Amino acid sequence: MGKDTTEAATIVQLDAPQSARDIRDATLIKERDVFLLTDLEGNAPLGNTNGFGLYLRDTRFISGYELAIAGLRPTILLSSTRSQFMSAQVLTNPNLLLPDGRKVPEQTIQIRRYRVVRGNEVSESLSFQNFNAFEIDLEISLHLAADFADMFEVRGIVRLDERGTMSAPACEGSRLRFRYEGRDRVVRTTEVTFDPAPATIATSGARAVPSATAAYSVRLAPGASQRISIAVRISEDHLDAPAPVKVAASASSRPLRVEETTITTSNELFNAALAQSRLDLRLLLGGTKEEPFVCAGIPWYATLFGRDCLLTAQLDLWRSPSLARQTLRMLARLQGTRDDPIRDEEPGKILHELRRGELARLGLIPFGPYYGTIDATLLWIRLLSDHYRTTADLALVRELAPNLEAALAWIDRFGDLDGDGFVEYRCRAEKGLVNQGWKDSWDGVVHSDGTVAKTPIALVEVQGYLYAALRGAATLFDALGQVDRARALRARGEALRTAFDRAFWMPDEEFYAIALDHEKQQVRTITSNPGHALLSGIVPTERVSQVAHRLLAEDMFSGFGVRTLSMRERAYNPAGYHVGTIWPHDNALIALGLKRAGEEPLLNELFTGQYEAVQHFPLLRMPELFCGFARTAFGVPVRYPVACSPQAWAAASWSAFLQASLGLVAYAPQRELRIARPELPPWLQWVEVRRLQVGDAEIDLRYQRVGDHTAVDVSAMRGDVRVALVGAWDPD
Repeated sequence: MGKDTTEAATIVQLDAPQSARDIRDATLIKERDVFLLTDLEGNAPLGNTNGFGLYLRDTRFISGYELAIAGLRPTILLSSTRSQFMSAQVLTNPNLLLPDGRKVPEQTIQIRRYRVVRGNEVSESLSFQNFNAFEIDLEISLHLAADFADMFEVRGIVRLDERGTMSAPACEGSRLRFRYEGRDRVVRTTEVTFDPAPATIATSGARAVPSATAAYSVRLAPGASQRISIAVRISEDHLDAPAPVKVAASASSRPLRVEETTITTSNELFNAALAQSRLDLRLLLGGTKEEPFVCAGIPWYATLFGRDCLLTAQLDLWRSPSLARQTLRMLARLQGTRDDPIRDEEPGKILHELRRGELARLGLIPFGPYYGTIDATLLWIRLLSDHYRTTADLALVRELAPNLEAALAWIDRFGDLDGDGFVEYRCRAEKGLVNQGWKDSWDGVVHSDGTVAKTPIALVEVQGYLYAALRGAATLFDALGQVDRARALRARGEALRTAFDRAFWMPDEEFYAIALDHEKQQVRTITSNPGHALLSGIVPTERVSQVAHRLLAEDMFSGFGVRTLSMRERAYNPAGYHVGTIWPHDNALIALGLKRAGEEPLLNELFTGQYEAVQHFPLLRMPELFCGFARTAFGVPVRYPVACSPQAWAAASWSAFLQASLGLVAYAPQRELRIARPELPPWLQWVEVRRLQVGDAEIDLRYQRVGDHTAVDVSAMRGDVRVALVGAWDPD
């Protein structure tokens, strides 16, 4: 998948273990824009093409980092991440043959490996202890390589035919330096410092990837131990090129708090999964302390994505309004200002992706920044409206009113390509994304015969997002005193709702088509996308039950989650990225749609499937996606080979599932919290919610299952607020 590299002869290439070929069990430590991804032993295997290594802003500064004793790989005993920025491994020796002919039995040398990332430096402590009854001379080797590959090269998507200047590794005492001057006139440096200094450092720059081996000869008496410290510091020095795109912090920016409302339940396993999701959202914070953002996912998407940030903030809004506020401001400052086909940029459009590596800076990929997303602008409007509903923060609405006007103007001028009232997309950038909805892979939108739909394409969920955006904008204009403008937007939304049902409904399937193609013909595949439309409110009342039950039919619901594509479709592939896999965030949005439809039994079935799935993933961490095989086939979810983990909207999905089960909607301008038909799944006996924000007030709640019903008590209220039990869950 990534760039194929061959190490120099001075490097001892170890046999790659299974973990070297698979990032699904990777160990990750991260702080801001720096992250280190290793296998379970703490290694970045030499020549790996799976994404292991040390990264800063879309560049891999260390591509190989392997520890060997007597030329062999140690045996792993324990691997853990003690916090988001610290990892620990306990290793031991296989059977060894010393140079003097003596044998060292396996598991008689203990190796402890600790790493901490702080700023742009990773510090490592290696300790070796001898549990033999005799003295040993232990040969220790550290093999390093630095390819300075752009993330798109690592992924194997783009290969830079003519690279910049790669210097041979330079040694100076206990220091080793790798240096690369990119074609973008940025000097990227990796400096490794050893303490104590190695006996030798052998280097090679003859190949495309400079490499080095630091060798130690350590004498250990019985019971004795010795420590080696390594510090790896990475840096960028911009020569005469413009600095990467930065987001200027506004005077009103406040520090980002990822978690505000706290949740405790009767189920300790679920508590642990929930706690992991909160840790993951913190771990994924990138940018600066003054201007942070939530990265989409590790390793491939460790940067700013408009859609991902917006949906993550939307799913987590009831727990963390500050995340939504920061997201809205940041994306507003990056809003499109010109008509630029090279980047699919248009005035008023919210960006898709911001890359900061060499390829983006050279313009060889259009992602620095790139605006090829059809839904981010609509999601931005909806999030602004929902943030106001949750917080009553009219000051933010006034601050972002020019951006709101620009986003609405984009809908009319660029979003609706043919004036039919629907929003469609087409790709104008030569190297841009052909599909520009959330299923943005090349085969994300396919006809029933398996052929790929042609653009312009109007997606079913995007029309739902448009409907929600129009209604949300109406709410905002009401708050701003522009009543006539609000009335016109609501009328436009109702007209869209009627036209949507007429154009997308498939009577024979009792379901909605995924899209209209370039000829305005239905793309009649059965997909998960209408679940998003169900949440938006665009689905007429008489259709909601049909849509809800179709989503949970056997061809769509695997037992662990709703598939992206029905297993009856010709294009179905249970391991296809958008054509049969299961995405937790997709299921979370469907869960909210089921809640809006009043289908709590289906909601509980879906929630339970996801809860039982997460028990089979490392750290109880929901990955970006997993395969869509039926639960009856293997009894466990099948892990997708290159899924991001952690991933932002997957981490936030638990918040949405809980909101749906608890039936919560805050109406802060009315100083009211509404609770609609709460129903806990059978594996949750009680749930406590503390410090739930409704504007500037806070509420504590306790939910308790009583037989087949769920009761809710208000434990405490702080501020001017009331709680109302209502029959319908309606977030508009």
